[in-house]
Amino acid sequence: MADNLPSEFDVVVIGTGLPESIIAAACSRSGQRVLHVDSRQYYGGNWASFSFSGLLSWIKENQKTAEPCEDNTPWKELILENEEGIPLNKADRTIQHVEDFCYAR
Repeated sequence: MADNLPSEFDVVVIGTGLPESIIAAACSRSGQRVLHVDSRQYYGGNWASFSFSGLLSWIKENQKTAEPCEDNTPWKELILENEEGIPLNKADRTIQHVEDFCYAR
């Protein structure tokens, strides 16, 4: 199968978020040969959607590189008794308010 793949491209788009996907689609539509790649293990960048197990994997991955939180951070006062804060990697500051819910009967 690799023998049939193109080896030359007019445009290389790195990242599969919404803006990158629009650029890749527009370039392809105008006749450019486009290579569209992402360094992450999933597509969609900050617009990705996950299954519940995929979300848990994403949280674990981002917790590994998270900076330790200070004990006196203001958001900790907002956490209720039955809730848990999930510190995440601060490298991507566009990701905010991550929550996971599990409903069981």
